[in-house]
Amino acid sequence: MVWKVTRNTVIFLLVIIFFILILLLPKEMEMEGLGGLRFQANYPFTLELYEKNITEFISHFQTEKGFGTTKAGMPLTEHMRGFLKRSLKVIIPSFLISMGFGTAFGVLLFYIRNKRRGRVFSFLSWMLTSIPDFFLFISVQYGLIVAMKNGFPKFNLYSGDDWYSFILPCLSLTLFPLFHMVKVTAVAMENEAGEEYVQTALSKGMSRGRVVMHIFWNAWSTIVNQSQMVMLYILSSLPIIEKLANYNGAGYQLLESILKNDAILSLLFFLPFLFLMYVIVMLAQLARGWLLPKDVGSI
Repeated sequence: MVWKVTRNTVIFLLVIIFFILILLLPKEMEMEGLGGLRFQANYPFTLELYEKNITEFISHFQTEKGFGTTKAGMPLTEHMRGFLKRSLKVIIPSFLISMGFGTAFGVLLFYIRNKRRGRVFSFLSWMLTSIPDFFLFISVQYGLIVAMKNGFPKFNLYSGDDWYSFILPCLSLTLFPLFHMVKVTAVAMENEAGEEYVQTALSKGMSRGRVVMHIFWNAWSTIVNQSQMVMLYILSSLPIIEKLANYNGAGYQLLESILKNDAILSLLFFLPFLFLMYVIVMLAQLARGWLLPKDVGSI
C-alpha cells in the first residue's frame, strides 16, 4: 500500500510539473505588417522566452509568498474557494448519481439481460452514450427556450446565481458516466457469470437473487476501478459545460485563465481538480484492498 501511495503521489506531482511547463510555453503574438492592410501573426518560440517565463513564474511565488492576492487585496486561494464551492455542487452529485444509479441499473440490466426489456435497455444505453454531453446540453437548452416561448414556466438558463443553476450542468455531466457504469457493471457481471461456481450454486438450489448478489460482489473490483474514469470524465467536461451554461464555477474560471494566458490562476484552479482526482484514485485502491475479499482485491 505504501508503494501505491508513493507511486500515485509521484505521478500526480509529475502531472503538475508538466501542466506548469505547458502553461509557460511562450504564447505572445507578434504582428508583422506586410504593407497596406495586410498583417501576419506570428507566435515565436525561443528557449530564451521560455526560460524568461519560468523565471518570472518562480519569482512571483517567491515575492508573493504564495499565489498572491487579487486587486482588492483578497488572497487568491480564498478567491478560488468561492468558485470551487459552486463547481462541487455539480461534481459531487454527478459522481454519486453516476456511480450509485449506474451500478444499480447495471445489476438490473444483468438480471433482465435475456428478456426483451433488457435488450431495449441495452440499446438505449448504447444510444445515449453516443451523444456528446455538450451537444445534449445545447439541445436541452434550445428545447427549454422553445418550451418557455410556448407557455412553460420561465427561469434563468444562463446564470450561476440561482439556487437551481447547478441542476442542468449536473444532469448533462451525469448522462454519459451513468450509462457507462450501467454497461461496465452488466459486462463485468456477465463475465463473472461464466465461472463454474455460479453453475454449481444454481445446481444446488441457491436462489437466483443470491447468486446475482454473489456475482456482483465478485465483480465489484472492476466496478470500483471505474470510479477513476467517471471522475476524470466529469472533471474534463466540466469547464466547457460551465462555459455553455454561464455557470461561473472553478471550471469556468480555469478555462478563462488558460485563454488569458494567466499561468498563476490556471494553476490555482487546476490544483483542486487534480487533488480531487488523486483522492478518488486512492479511495478506489483502498476499496480494492480493504473492502473486497482478499482473493478479489489481489487481482
